[in-house]
Amino acid sequence: MAAIPPPSRFAALLRRSKFASYDPSIGQVYTTFDGHAARGNFGLKRPLALRRRNAHIIVQAVDSREQQTVWRSAESENRWIRMWDEVGVTPRIGTTTPWAERLGSVGLEVDFPVDSEFASKEAQGASRAVAKDAADEGQEGAISSGEAEEVVGKSHALPNFEAMSEKEFERYLAYLRTLRPAFLEFVAQKRKVSLESQSLFRLATNAGDDFKEFLAAHAYKEYHQARPRYIEQQPHRFAGLSYTHASPIQTLYTTKPHVGRVLSDVFQDRDVHWVAETAGMVSKLAKGHRGDDKAKVTTFRLNPSARLRTVPQTVGRRPEGMEAVALKVDVRVADTPGVAHMRTNPHVPGSREYVGQHIPLIPDGMTTPAAPVYPKHESFTSRNTAASNLLKAMSGFRNP
Repeated sequence: MAAIPPPSRFAALLRRSKFASYDPSIGQVYTTFDGHAARGNFGLKRPLALRRRNAHIIVQAVDSREQQTVWRSAESENRWIRMWDEVGVTPRIGTTTPWAERLGSVGLEVDFPVDSEFASKEAQGASRAVAKDAADEGQEGAISSGEAEEVVGKSHALPNFEAMSEKEFERYLAYLRTLRPAFLEFVAQKRKVSLESQSLFRLATNAGDDFKEFLAAHAYKEYHQARPRYIEQQPHRFAGLSYTHASPIQTLYTTKPHVGRVLSDVFQDRDVHWVAETAGMVSKLAKGHRGDDKAKVTTFRLNPSARLRTVPQTVGRRPEGMEAVALKVDVRVADTPGVAHMRTNPHVPGSREYVGQHIPLIPDGMTTPAAPVYPKHESFTSRNTAASNLLKAMSGFRNP
């Protein structure tokens, strides 16, 4: 029997090259490292004239009519994403923004449950739903069979009727009318009563949110059947901008402020605010967030109320870049006397200085001092050098 010849060297190189993943309809940023960067080798058909480290490009065409690779620099995209990682702020999604309309009910209602006894009731219900999925996959010990029957699987990947045309919306309504018997059965199982004696008018006026739960449960069955016809859509809520869900206090203690400049004064609707430039963005600085610092160049922190309005269309005939991003950001001057967010304990939580911080008690009827009172005695010093080094390393942690 003849031996099977090994695969060719070209096939192995093609699988490992970035040329195999290139698609002109998808906006992708390419980079290279080490000796490949010195030779301009980005894994494409031919080397490029860009030969330096940390270079990032967007390939527009592998072969042009002139037999050249068409590309442009992607340094703005790379630096802005790295800057946002340094800021460490988790953006928010409004209800009337263009990005929220594109997400529909997929991204706005996604919860991130925490396995804790202090979690809310909604988070505990989401955790039970996750455990039910684990039980369906055959994992033993997840939850009991009785609890699995009580949990109703739901999917928020529903059709976005706000983005439908008139004809698409009419077809969607016709499809919903065919689900009336299933809806009545769903409500009957939920309320444990028979609905045959009740009129449809009464059910329509007292429906509440039953139809939303029914559509979510029906979509879950379609996505999780043995041979599903549809793939459940799960777009990223922040369009890949941030994959962490840091709380404001975590951002405050694990990130550093950025140097910026106050550009000019702006008067709008009798509300005085300034325009500030920091971290590669032009932001709004409210009157109460500047404090007593009147310098033009100072340090700023982003408020947790950053809202993502529009995101670039990275998949299409002409993929968009950073020019299509719209992000509304407010900043405040970092750690300046006179600012309302000034904390009374400036030390790292959990440290000896944080625990031993002396905060004087203020009797009732007295006003709180504008500035925090710092102790005049010397701070604690740890004799354990290894523990001190570990604490300093943890205090300087940054998100990757």
